[in-house]
Amino acid sequence: MLLNKLCFAHSRVDCELTHKLFRRASKGSVDIRLMDPNQVPYSIETIYRSDGTRDLIWKNAGRIEQMNTFRIKYHNSYSAYRYIVVEGRLANSDIAYPVVLDTGASQPVFVNISHVMENNLAILPLEDKSSNANGHSLGLCDLSRIKIGNATLADWPCLYLEQSTRSGLFSLSIANSNSLDNTVIVGMPILREFKYLIFDNIAKEVEFSYNELFNPEDANQWQEYTIDIEEDFHGNVFLFVNITIASEQVVLQLDTGSGKGLAITEELYRRLKPVFNRVKLKNGKDFYPYIGQLRCKKGTIDVLEFANRSIKNADISVFPDDSLLLQESQGLVGMQYFHDTTVVLDFERNLLWVKKLQ
Repeated sequence: MLLNKLCFAHSRVDCELTHKLFRRASKGSVDIRLMDPNQVPYSIETIYRSDGTRDLIWKNAGRIEQMNTFRIKYHNSYSAYRYIVVEGRLANSDIAYPVVLDTGASQPVFVNISHVMENNLAILPLEDKSSNANGHSLGLCDLSRIKIGNATLADWPCLYLEQSTRSGLFSLSIANSNSLDNTVIVGMPILREFKYLIFDNIAKEVEFSYNELFNPEDANQWQEYTIDIEEDFHGNVFLFVNITIASEQVVLQLDTGSGKGLAITEELYRRLKPVFNRVKLKNGKDFYPYIGQLRCKKGTIDVLEFANRSIKNADISVFPDDSLLLQESQGLVGMQYFHDTTVVLDFERNLLWVKKLQ
């Protein structure tokens, strides 16, 4: 799931939103607690703009506690949607939630009002209308930790969104769920703190390593591509990979929270069209959380040479050059193109390793 960059303004509690939350909570006999801004476990720096609004920047935020490297199975929703998702627990709760490891998410953690109420988490609504995502009210949430396997993600800034549409906050993200609002998203600011992450799409497992380097038994079995991590003024973090499409070198945003294929601008499509084998594009729409349904042209390439591999039935979507989806890059690639192999995000060497097929 690609979460666009977010800018925040005004940390004062929004009374109208708070009252609405309390009304909703009272119907279900659940208490909604408010955070004390002076007790937040990380510091928030206020940056004033010339127009009088102000941005909130996280400082000294979060830590990871892990005894040793471990592997954990994908959540069962992976088979339906092909993005990287595992099981995790919030705070002291025994409730298991799908946790998407989302390199397309530029902020540390996203939850929603269902998580807040089920786990009795304290919140701090944000007042300014600029602090929203596609019409959803946005606020801070006091989430002390997320437990995934033997790793604990502690005291990271957590943003919650209040559901405002009947279809659900994360829309089509999780299959076979009575509520489509149970997905937790862990984004790039946290993922980059690990030495490496292995996404083994054959065994359907993720390997987390906070202390050890990635050392392949046989480096000749892997193709290497450089990655770049960029951070903007607002603390949003983005992951880009330098990769090949046929013989063309391109820079794409890697989105492990998407099970789709390739999404590119019209300008990049014109550049790459000669290497696409007779693709026919038709008008369509793609859904992206917090952005909504976006118009694009969609097609399928019988065989696409991507990352020195032959991808059969490669999905491609072409968006206008000014699309909200591609504000930070000319294109992004999801996990569809890697579903039959293993990839490693090596943050120590700034490399993406893609295992060659036998």
